[in-house]
Amino acid sequence: MLPILNRFLDYSELTADMARAPDRPAYILCGEEDYLIQQVTKRLLRDMVPPGAEMIDLVKIAGDGQYRSVNWERVISEIATPPFISAKKVLILTDTGLFSSSPGTGRDAEKLELVLTSVPASCCLIFAEKSVVSNNRFLRRMRESGAVSGKLDRQSPADLARWVSGLCAREKLRITREAAESLMARCEFSMSDIAAELSTVILSFQFESKTDICLEDINNLCREDMTGKIFDLTDAIADRRIDDALHMLDVFRARREAPLYILSMLARQSRDLLLARECGRAERLISSGITKSSFYARKLTNQAKRFTFSQLESMMEGCFQADLAIKTGRLDEEDAVTIIVIRACEAV
Repeated sequence: MLPILNRFLDYSELTADMARAPDRPAYILCGEEDYLIQQVTKRLLRDMVPPGAEMIDLVKIAGDGQYRSVNWERVISEIATPPFISAKKVLILTDTGLFSSSPGTGRDAEKLELVLTSVPASCCLIFAEKSVVSNNRFLRRMRESGAVSGKLDRQSPADLARWVSGLCAREKLRITREAAESLMARCEFSMSDIAAELSTVILSFQFESKTDICLEDINNLCREDMTGKIFDLTDAIADRRIDDALHMLDVFRARREAPLYILSMLARQSRDLLLARECGRAERLISSGITKSSFYARKLTNQAKRFTFSQLESMMEGCFQADLAIKTGRLDEEDAVTIIVIRACEAV
């Protein structure tokens, strides 16, 4: 008898259960990290559907997050149809809304509940949902019948750093801590984006027969670090280099960044620098919850020392006034951003 798990499993627990045996009638996956959901799905398919049998024994049905967007009669029919070649027939159901809303208590809902809680051994259901409510009736009943649910959220920076290092080691490469943290930050800690950027780096290093990945390589081969660009802007402001600061604005505009986006980045940087000035040390800044990256925390702490509290407060106030001027029509967006940067340089 399958062990009943009335809770969400994390990635390590879920993979441990699959290593025991992929024998669950259903896998209900949700969470912010799509990459991990895709990895779990690929592993299940590898174990249950042999290459070449996907056209026959794999069925994909997508909804739009609403229960009624899915043809449940078709789902019931597919579950009842045995596999042709594979050990199991697999149904991948995406954004069905089954576990975030109530389908009611009518005859159709009762029939569906009966089918989903008595899935034959020759079939496996994989649900990939944007939202799952923990007290949902279908979720509870399916768990009781042996289904397992996993919540795959964003990984911690420490876990991501180990993962990045592992991916590099698999290709017999080494990556410095600074390079890994910069890559993670510029990809906003998304595993899908990190994997895509890292694949470019790996291919380049294999072609050139190089082994050690440093920050310079990440800067040359990966997407631009917008966080780094805003640091360059505030560096120019700290040094009163108005021409360089205005040049950085031109760099943002050349990338077609909206003026309001540039203003919001500058406002956030001013806030983070103010908090870094108060915290004093990178460790305390990480503990405050502002950032999870020690690389970013160190950069903030070092740059914050170049400003006084009053200068940073003035920059924040200037960003607020510029935003108000734009939204009330008193200033053009680009003019407002240019003025706030010039005033910040003069104030420093």
